Amino acid sequence: MTILDKYISQKFLGTLAFALIAFSAIYIVVDMIGYLDKFIDQDVPLHLIIKYYAYYLPYIIVLALPVAMLLASLFSVGQMSRYNEVVAMSAAGISLFRILLPLFLIGLIISAGTLYIGERLVPYTNQKKLDIFTNYMDKARNHNVSRNKDIYLQITKNQWLNIGYFDSNINTGYKISIEYFDDSYNKIVRRIDAPRMVWDGTSWAILNGYIRTFKGENEEVELFERIERPDFKFRPNDLSKVQKKAEEMSYWELRRFIGNIKRNGGDPNRWLVDLYLKIAFPFANFIIVLFGAPLSSRKTRSGPAISFGISLLICFLYFGIIKTGQALGHNGTLTPMLAAWIGNIIFGTAAAFIFVKMSK
Repeated sequence: MTILDKYISQKFLGTLAFALIAFSAIYIVVDMIGYLDKFIDQDVPLHLIIKYYAYYLPYIIVLALPVAMLLASLFSVGQMSRYNEVVAMSAAGISLFRILLPLFLIGLIISAGTLYIGERLVPYTNQKKLDIFTNYMDKARNHNVSRNKDIYLQITKNQWLNIGYFDSNINTGYKISIEYFDDSYNKIVRRIDAPRMVWDGTSWAILNGYIRTFKGENEEVELFERIERPDFKFRPNDLSKVQKKAEEMSYWELRRFIGNIKRNGGDPNRWLVDLYLKIAFPFANFIIVLFGAPLSSRKTRSGPAISFGISLLICFLYFGIIKTGQALGHNGTLTPMLAAWIGNIIFGTAAAFIFVKMSK
């Protein structure tokens, strides 16, 4: 790394750190004000509030990074441009691509890091945050009316239960499927399918289904009217809380969940959009730098306030396209892959156009 690379990188990273801290602090303060009445009404201890926002912080950072990246690129490159540093570098025979290369590499590294954090850390911390919210801040909420479709549970190491829909009013699950895997978890050796599963007050019973046993290429089918399942330790009130949201699952957890939906005849497109977004969204950090750095490389009379306004407008447009694509993917208007990547495609194309124009 040359002295010039270090100089440009330090200016960018310093602005990035400041912007990230500022945006995270604003987000936390606004959220805390919104939940202040719950903290007081439920008498939540201070250490739990601190822990709640500590678990919330990784998600906030991932969400705020594209805005902070754009702001850092506009401010750092814009400042060099205003003081004729970019002109001096160009006069020395350094191309615009070489000048901005450290920022592009930082964008790629941060995108890869965001992808790792989103896969390893964010699902865990989101689940911990939800546990604190459920147990201490939302005690009065009726959980029986939420998140009761496509419930996926691991009963034992090799046994998985899928409930297509659970009606909490009559404690009945519909479209039941239980899959038994071999020890390597690569092959289904047995499967139970039934239209209903009911709670009789003390235990679960599966009704009017059939058992399929797989032995090599052969299959045996056995019909049944009722199977008692005292080994199911969960209760009706638990079922509305077991299904995680997409942001609470890692990429591989969500992928396994989608595979189960497909095997049971469900429509996986809504979940596929969220799965592809887990890859597409982290690369927004690179696309944003690719878009913002060349845009601010020309000398202008605009000050920091204008750069801040432009960054907010661009990020508003980017997130608007992301959410619009996600909604169109959820309702089937766009394919899941296109719905997840449409924001990056549009801004990546615009970034390439701006870079070519500014390089001339």
